[in-house]
Formats: sequence, structure tokens, C-alpha cells
Amino acid sequence: MLKHIYRIIILVAIFIASLNYFSKDIKEVVFDIDNTTVMEEATFPLVTIKTEEEVINLLHGYSSNLDANKLREFVTPLGLGQEYEVIINQKEYDIKKLNYEIREFLNNELIESDSVSVFQDQGEEKIAKIKFHTELIPEKEYAVKITLISSKSQKMYYYHRIKIYEDAHLREQLSFIRDIHNATFNKKAAQDITKYLEYDPESDATSLAYVNIHSSFDLITWGNLKPVILTKIVPSVIEIYSDIAMVRLDYFIEAEIDGNAEQFQVTEFYRVRYSENRMFLLNYERWMEAQFDVNLASIAKSQFKLGISSNYQIPYLSSADGKKLAFVRNRELWFYNMDTNEIFKVFSFRQQETDYIRDLYDQHDIRILNMDAEGNMDFIVYGYMNRGQYEGKVALILYRYIRAENRNEELVYIPVDEPYQTLKENIGEFAYVNSRNVFYFHMYHNIYSYDLITRKLSSLTDGVEKDQVVVLDDLNYVAWQDKADPKLAENIYIIDMESGEIHTVSTKPGYNILLMDKIDSNIIYGYVKKEDMITHVDGRGLNPLSEVEIISVDKKVLKRYKESGYFVRDLIVNDNIVELFRLQKVENGDKVNYIQASLDYIMNQVRKETPLIEVTTRVTEQALTELYLTLPSGFAMTELPKISSTVNTIISQDPTVRLSEVDQDMTYYYPYIQGRIEGAYKEAAGAIEVARDQVGVVLDSNMQLIWERGVKVNSKTISGFDHLNWLTSSNNTMEICLKLLLNHQGVSVSQDRLSLAHRSALDLLSEYSKHPPVRLTGITLDDALYYVSTNRPVIAMTNTEDAVLIYGFDAFNIMVINPKLNKVERMGLNDSAKLFEEAGNVFISILY
Repeated sequence: MLKHIYRIIILVAIFIASLNYFSKDIKEVVFDIDNTTVMEEATFPLVTIKTEEEVINLLHGYSSNLDANKLREFVTPLGLGQEYEVIINQKEYDIKKLNYEIREFLNNELIESDSVSVFQDQGEEKIAKIKFHTELIPEKEYAVKITLISSKSQKMYYYHRIKIYEDAHLREQLSFIRDIHNATFNKKAAQDITKYLEYDPESDATSLAYVNIHSSFDLITWGNLKPVILTKIVPSVIEIYSDIAMVRLDYFIEAEIDGNAEQFQVTEFYRVRYSENRMFLLNYERWMEAQFDVNLASIAKSQFKLGISSNYQIPYLSSADGKKLAFVRNRELWFYNMDTNEIFKVFSFRQQETDYIRDLYDQHDIRILNMDAEGNMDFIVYGYMNRGQYEGKVALILYRYIRAENRNEELVYIPVDEPYQTLKENIGEFAYVNSRNVFYFHMYHNIYSYDLITRKLSSLTDGVEKDQVVVLDDLNYVAWQDKADPKLAENIYIIDMESGEIHTVSTKPGYNILLMDKIDSNIIYGYVKKEDMITHVDGRGLNPLSEVEIISVDKKVLKRYKESGYFVRDLIVNDNIVELFRLQKVENGDKVNYIQASLDYIMNQVRKETPLIEVTTRVTEQALTELYLTLPSGFAMTELPKISSTVNTIISQDPTVRLSEVDQDMTYYYPYIQGRIEGAYKEAAGAIEVARDQVGVVLDSNMQLIWERGVKVNSKTISGFDHLNWLTSSNNTMEICLKLLLNHQGVSVSQDRLSLAHRSALDLLSEYSKHPPVRLTGITLDDALYYVSTNRPVIAMTNTEDAVLIYGFDAFNIMVINPKLNKVERMGLNDSAKLFEEAGNVFISILY
């Protein structure tokens, strides 16, 4: 008997010891659905880079092993020795090994990999030295992945870029930037930097939320605030060239306003140029964003203070009676019960004892999907997970907030293999959970439905892009076009997301049907005759609509537009007006063209709804313009709301839903501005325009560099085009230019295979070119010369029929081969820019 008792005691001891051991690695032990927990704090190490004796580029770790070329993180300039130091702030980990690999951005081709297991200890930090042995091409970007391995074999991944320079002048540039930054906090010292500023009396003088190089001295030096910096500032190098650097400073400050301590997230952007004689400040911008604090609410006016901010948008949702309100601010989700004057922080990565760096990392967002009468709601969190059980993952997570128990229940976890910056562009405008617990969402050009009960994932359609989906939020309907290619589009589908019922609107014989937009919860589409559709020489399609209809969700035609001799190229909805951009057909023998015609309009009655809440402003002498959130009319806040936080349910089922890999046929272009992607464009021209205006670069879906602002040289001549060895038997000037562009790449193709009779120039280049072609139609000549500057000829149309090849330029002229005139010639910059603009600014080049 005693033997059995000892055996039981030993087994219990082993069980307790096992729990204690495994709990070190398993953060949430699952017992049953009733267990709840608070979110674990951030634990991942932070990494910085030391090069040219400067510590730069604070990197956050991923627990997902992403392809190095999928991320465009900060860039590190290296000298000809090709070496630098990795500084590891271990935090809660003991790092024993570092692996690294360097890859090409194009195709992710591995160049070199190695490991480091001997570190230099420096307090809580470890330092690893990396030296690349493969000779790298100067000024070319490479992708680097660093893998940290802990004493418990846990792996964390860090990403950045490198470029080799004999001397990038980083130390001088960062010293100059620090001098300006420090001077802004001291009005007396700031007198020394006025020579670098470009004050414009027309600039906004009413807000501290955004200042730039043109702002007043007083605003640049923080006005009447006396801010105190709360965090260590590590410069982030966004782009770097032989003499120009783009650098971002991110930090938090605290300032006393009306007797209350308020905190702000601040971002500064610098673009500076080095010269031997002096430094130049080309751009300076600063944003400050107040951190939402319930305790700063204005009881007298029943308003929540949003503070100094340039963000007037506040996503919100309310219960049907308007007494319960949820809103998102600073990537935190709040729920306010106006009946009880209680406010709940439903979701936030902010820790009780914040370090401002890991928990407040801003690479995620929150979207509220619905709310019922009791205040229960569904919401999604997507992007980089700062802490908790998914720390370091990139994912989309569906949560349900259960109001009565003040807890969040995780319903769906969708891991993805890309960073937040591209994920946000790949998530559609709608996500919806209906009363039958079916979750609808649009990701990666697919519309999915996921049954939360049966856990079955279905794809309703694929190949549907963002602009081919119309969301009718108030009716819970979504419409989409069946095919992305207008030449194949024959149906529009309309789904009732509550019932799951799908209605179809089909085209007419001889026509295609194109989904265009919505107005007042109704759908706008148009019919285009197959014989009217044309493809331009650069591959762009023109789909002139001969008829436009507005229908309700039950397919009742409410309005129809059709006018003899006119076609609709595009339309825009402004309030209750549909603005139609019209064309007229011009036929010349067997050739058909369309010319611009006058605008026309469709008038529609739109219901005006008064928003439940509004953002209003107040102006004070100390803080200037501040934002406030005005609560519903008739509500009176008698005292500060009681604040609570939610807990998370420990779930007993694995909520993971894995999406099958989707082939991305469509290339998108991303303007990369100050380290962030600002939109996705089907045409390179749209992204280039944003990058030009906001001082950035353009990337494509493969993270390949497409265009850069401010790096074009003053003059350039591409060799091999200065003599007449290009004459061919073709009379088509575009076909001759195609052959010249292929010859430049060392590709020999017979002229008859370059016929444009049935294919566009872009199609032919896609087949025969050694390097991918890029359509640049819509950019300016000055923007196009970036390609010539980087040794890539550009084909340009001079009218609807003829093309020239641009192979050089200087301060006054461009050098072109003009097949129509059978000669090499110089054209004045202004004259040629006007000529190309009148021809539609049609440009084609190639990517290296």
C-alpha cells in the first residue's frame, strides 16, 4: 500500500515539474473555454546596425521566416570592406548564434550565407560582426536576412537592405541631421539653422501636427510647448545614394498642456545632400500624433480629447440605439457605453509599463466589422503582432468581443507570408460576419467565406481586384465582376452576405459588362460592345461604354444612360452626381480612334445621414489646433468614464485558417514614401506621381525598384546609338524602336516577329526582352529620363502612329533615334516634352 502511495506522490511531482517546465515555452496553457488571460508582454530582441561608427536602423523581429526580398526595410551603407556590426538587445532571450544570408531582390537568388557564434558582450547587448566575402556591386541594393537563435533553439528573423559605397558620407549627414533636430528644442540654438529653412508665409501656421521646411520658425521649434523626449532615437536610413540620404527619426515626447501631461508619437523626415563645402537640407517634415487618453476628456462639452493630430478620420461603429459606441484611435479599439459611462480598452498592444518601441510598433491596424444591441462586436486585427502568443507573426485575426463578460474570443487566425506594408494593400475593403457565423473577406484578389461553426473555407471567386468590387455597407451586399480582364467579363455577381444568396447580372449578346461604382446603395455598371474595345500600342485597353445603368440590389434598373454617338470612358461619383467622361468615335478607313467629348452627368437623389459622432477642433495659445471627438447630440458626460480593459479567452481549438497560395498575375506598383507604402497602383505612372510629389521611390509587386526621385544625373548618353546601323525593312516606327531596344539588350529578333498587327508593343517585349518591360504612360519626360539616366533607353510616342527611341540627354536636349526621319537627332527639352505630352506621354522602357 505504501509503495502505491509513493508512486502516486512521485507521479504528481513529475506532473507538477512538467507543468513548470513546459509553461516556460507555452505561454497559454489550454484547459477549457472558460479560462481567460491577459496578453503577454513583448519579449523579442531588438537589433540595430553599426556602420561607419554610426548606430542606425532599429529592426523588429519576425517569428515567420519570410523571403528576404519581400520586405523593404531600412538600408545600411557599407564601405568597400563590406562589413558591419549587428547589435542585439537580447531582452528576455539568450542569443547563442546568428545566421545571415544576402540575396538579390530580383528572384530572391542567394548570394552568400554564413553564421556567427562568437559575440562580443556589452552589458545586456551582444555584438556580432558580419563581413561579406562575395564581391558586391557598388550602389546596388541587396536584401539581407539575419536569424537569431536562442539557447532554447527559438528563431527570430530580422531584415534590412545593404548598399556598397566607397564613402556614403553617412557620418557627416547624420551629424548634420542631429544638429538640426537638437536645435529645434532650443529656440536660441535654432537661430543657427534658419539658413537651411525655406519659410513660406503662405504655409499653415495654425497647427503643430505637421510642420515642414516652409513652416515658421516658431512652429519648427515647437511653439509654446516644452517637449521632453521619452525614447532613445535611432536614425532610420530610408534611402541612401552617393551624396543624398533620406533619414527618419521616430520617437515619443511628453509635454504639459493645460496642467496635464500628454504624450505624442513624433516622426521627422530629412532629405540631405553632402558636398565638400557644406550640407544641404533638401526636405524637412515633422508629424506629431497625440496618444489617446480617456482622462483628458472634456466633461463640460461631453467630448473625448484627441489632441494635436492631423488625422481627422476616426473609424467607428455604434449600436442601433446609438447608446454604445466603438472606435479606433492610435491602433487601439475602444468601446464606450454611454448609459453607464464606462469605457473599455477592447484591444491594444500597449503594455502597462510601455517601452514605446516594441508594444507601440505601428505596423498593424484594426477594423470594426459589426456591433449588436448589447454591444457585442466582431473586429479584425491585421499586420505585425507586437506581443502575445503570436508575437512576431504577420496575420489577420478575427476576434469577437463579448460585452457581458468583457472578453475577446479569437475566432480565426490567418497567417501570411508578407509584411504589413504590402498586406494592407492586399486586403479588400470588406470583411463581414453574418448572423449565421459566416465570415466573408476579400484577400489576395479572392473572395472567401469561412463558416465559423463547420470551420469550412470556401472561395467564392478568384482574380477579383479591389477596383472590381463594390461594397454596400448599409445593406450588407457586395458586388463583383466575374473576370479581371474586361474582354472576358460577362457577369456581375451580387451577394447578400446575411443569407449567402448570390444574384447574377449578365451581359447582352455581343457585349461585355463592367462594374463601375456605386451610388446611394445602388450599383453602377456599363455595357461595352466587343467590337468597340481597342488595345493601344503600349498595351493599355480602352473599353468605351455605350450604355450605363444604375440598379438596386434586387436588379431593378433605376436609371439608364445611353446617347447616340457618345461613349463613356470612365465615371466618378460625387455625392448625388455621376460624372461621365465621354468619347466620340473617329473612323479613318480601317483605323478606329476615340477623341475626348464634353462631360455629361447623371443626377441621383442621395439620402443625407447625420453622423453619430464628429471630429471638431479647438484652438489654444499653447497647443494651437487640437482635435476633439464630439459625442451624440443629447448625451451629457457628467464625470470621467470608468476605464476597464478586456481579457482574452484561452481557446481549446486551433483557429488557424491557411489560405492556399494564390498566383499573382497582376503587377502592382507601390510608392514607397519615408519607409512606408502609400497605396497600390495598376499603372506605374500613378505610383511615380505620388513618389515624385512626396519624395520617394516606386516598387513593384516583387519589391523591384521601378523609379527613384532626385537621383537622375545631369547628362547621360547610352552608348551604341550614335550611328545609323538600325535601318530595317519595316515602315512602322514603333516596330523599329522595339528592335533597337532588344538589340541594346543583346537580343536578336527578326523584324517580322515584331509585327504590331495583332499584338501590342508591351506584349512583344514581354516575350522577347531579356529584362521585364514597364509601361510608363502618363509620366512626364523628366520622370522618364530617370530610365535613360540609369542606362535604359525609352521608347516614346510622338503622335498616335510614330515612335522615337530616347538614348541620351543633357541640360538642354534629348538625343533620339527618329525612324520616321531616318536619323539621329537632338530635340530641345521643352519642345520634346510638349510633343510627348500632346501624344499622351506614352513611354515604354525596361527594368534592371
